[in-house]
Amino acid sequence: MEAHGIRVTALSFVLALGAGAQDASPPLAPILQSSSSGGLPGARPGTERWIVHFKARDFDLTALRTAILTRRPAGEVAAIVADLERAVRADQAAFVAAAERLGARVTDQWWIVNAAAVELEPSKLPAIRALPNVALVQPDEAHTPAIRASTNANNHAADALQAAGHRGLGVSVGVMDTGQDSDMAGTGRPHRTYFINGDINNTTGGGLGGSRLLVLRQHGTQPADDVNGHGTGITSIAAGANWGSIYADDGHAPLAGIAGYAIANDVEGNSSSAVMTSAWQAMAADRAQYSIVAANLSYSGSPNPLDVAQQALDSAALNADLMVCVAAGNTGPTPGSTTSSQSAANGLAVAAIYADSRVCFAYNSRGPVVGDPERFYPDIGACGGDPVMMAAKNIESIAQLGAGTSVASPQVCGAAVQLRGRFRSLTALETKAILLASAEDISRQNGSRADRNCYGMGFLRNDRAHALAASGQFATATLTSAAPERSFAIPAVAGQTFAIAIAWHRLDVTSTNWSNLELEVLGAYGEVVAASTTRRNLYEMVRFASPLTGNLIVRVRAVTVSGGASQPFALAWTDSPGARFAGQVTPYGAGCAGTGQIPFDCASLNPNGGASINAIHGHEYAYGVPTGAALDVYGFEIFSMSRTGLPETVAAALYADRSGMPDRTPLAQTTVTIGATTGFYAGTFPTPITIPAGNVWIGIDHRAQTTFLAGISSGATGIAYSRLHPAPAGWLAGALVSRPAVRIRCVLSGSGKAIPGHVANGAAILGRTVGYALGQAMPNTLAVLLLGASDSIWFGGTLPYSLANLGAPGCSLLASTEISAGFMTNGSGSANLDLAFPNQPSLLGSRLFTQYVVVDPTTNALGLAVTNAVRTVLGN
Repeated sequence: MEAHGIRVTALSFVLALGAGAQDASPPLAPILQSSSSGGLPGARPGTERWIVHFKARDFDLTALRTAILTRRPAGEVAAIVADLERAVRADQAAFVAAAERLGARVTDQWWIVNAAAVELEPSKLPAIRALPNVALVQPDEAHTPAIRASTNANNHAADALQAAGHRGLGVSVGVMDTGQDSDMAGTGRPHRTYFINGDINNTTGGGLGGSRLLVLRQHGTQPADDVNGHGTGITSIAAGANWGSIYADDGHAPLAGIAGYAIANDVEGNSSSAVMTSAWQAMAADRAQYSIVAANLSYSGSPNPLDVAQQALDSAALNADLMVCVAAGNTGPTPGSTTSSQSAANGLAVAAIYADSRVCFAYNSRGPVVGDPERFYPDIGACGGDPVMMAAKNIESIAQLGAGTSVASPQVCGAAVQLRGRFRSLTALETKAILLASAEDISRQNGSRADRNCYGMGFLRNDRAHALAASGQFATATLTSAAPERSFAIPAVAGQTFAIAIAWHRLDVTSTNWSNLELEVLGAYGEVVAASTTRRNLYEMVRFASPLTGNLIVRVRAVTVSGGASQPFALAWTDSPGARFAGQVTPYGAGCAGTGQIPFDCASLNPNGGASINAIHGHEYAYGVPTGAALDVYGFEIFSMSRTGLPETVAAALYADRSGMPDRTPLAQTTVTIGATTGFYAGTFPTPITIPAGNVWIGIDHRAQTTFLAGISSGATGIAYSRLHPAPAGWLAGALVSRPAVRIRCVLSGSGKAIPGHVANGAAILGRTVGYALGQAMPNTLAVLLLGASDSIWFGGTLPYSLANLGAPGCSLLASTEISAGFMTNGSGSANLDLAFPNQPSLLGSRLFTQYVVVDPTTNALGLAVTNAVRTVLGN
């Protein structure tokens, strides 16, 4: 069953003053609202339901949180809950009395959040807002309910873990939904999916009728016996047992206990913010008695973390140690389509993914979060793109089908139950970090069609989560304002692929200002190997390949600590087999002037580029540029783009003009590396070539069809010729290109002030070749390419290292020099070294830092000029 749209349209959340607020005294509390409509209808005619948030109270939930985290007996936790019930009634007594004097009725008083629900006539709202200690009010709003292949070895891999005995025994799942099928077709017993092994004669489950349905509480107006079927199906995915039909299968944790919280207000399953808040409070109170370790809510909701139900969700995760999972929503594919998605800052918002293919479900609600543009959303993905079979209420011989995020969320929730059932000491925070770190990287399967704002940090993998936990590769620590940094050493082998995640909770659920932590991985020289520094998500994650054999240093740093003097966090790390790592070639630093000649554009056609025609043709193309005088051609720039998503190096040539078309034989040859974005890409010739007035022809070998032709859709018309084979084949008019975009580069004779430049041409990928090129240097002199392993340390000193004291002001060494190679520059002041990187997995993630030093006797007292540097990271 799939979710319907939210009934109250929530385009954005604002704090606004209502009508008449300007004249009120004292000032009225703001309204947290998502539309101009009021609250849901109250039980009494003419009334509406509103939520009142308070500024302060005389108690907190520290005792409850401590008791649950330290595994205190259920009776002790129950006594704490009873104290909280008394405390909230005493704390809100003055408000209740004042509200009743206004004719309002307080229907719910919550300790899980600092709020209460009231029923009132709309005209009384300003008076309620003016009462002492009222922080803000919000309308009570409507929210709607939003497995065989899923658990096999090709997907979440829960089946093998179940076969090994890891079936959730001893812990429970909390499901907030339309109810549970507690009276299957009037038989007086629950559905078979709630019984151990689906056997209704096995009555050792400890719950209703001997089943595993330990508790079923009604919070909405509808009975707890499932009125819709959504709750029964969702529960069967997380923790159901095989119910005996040919379509049935076990859920993720088929021996776990089940705690049901029925929130439906009508037969369609619609609920409200107030009902959900009450259910979260009840689940937190039940946590110790029923060993609830994870919770699921496959409903729509609010993306605003200040919404009362979102405060309650985050409070339950924080104070009751619950791993909360929610459906991310099905309002995609537009980016930012989270208007009816739950914020779930302390939980995991789950995307739907197609089984086997790992492709993101097209209708997933996509981040960033509405009202919080720096927050990525959702957090993780699970099976739900294809229809999932799940138990149907009141019938055991068939299955109902559901697709979307509603059925994806209980996959993750069930995985959390299975994991915490096996590893009882895990906290919810550690579980969150483990599930994220162990997720499978699915960026390759989705390509440019989708990113983390569609599928989160990857695809749920129960097996990898269990392997991580079994190896003990997780930790919990605390940062403070006084000690805002912690480091951990992780052993690594060169080329080993890693995934590392940290997770933390927002501690003050009444605020949107939560702590901001950053994650960095450092190499042997202190260089940053990988980093994740998002500002608004309550987790960070990196995937990378180790550049070394030895210890990596994982550093967690608090940029800000909010909601208290300290911020606990959990860390988890694991191998990341099959992860995709893009190679990187990045220039850094600056060179200093030598006596090389300065190139400039001496002729061009459509030099500003334009809209590419995106045409391909398996020929060599020669693009003509008219010239009014003889030129000494140093190089060229061609307007194109790679079609492979990677830099592509192709052959290029310079041709003389013969009767208005290119000659058959080139005057000079070179290569040009064309990148993955549309733009101009440069090639240079070994020595400047003198071309008489007329036309300059630049030939580009497009035969492999890995690069687009250098034509634009509008601009100055020009000439292009093509041929299928190189010389001596003849040229034919290239009909596909009528407006070439080409720049011709010459040098200023005697200019002598160029800063030599260093670029890397080619894709930095195992098994490929990268050309490390020098340009604009002094012609016919010695140049040395420095190749090193660091950009920060060399021979015990630090980099950059200034050469000013040695007689070269403005010049610095930027790369360490473990290896060097010498070359003579050509007549154009160019040189190049091609490095072929072996297809050797141990090299994955390796870093190489390169810089040229040029012998230039007259440029300064030291007689040296240097280039910028280039950082290369090898990918796969």
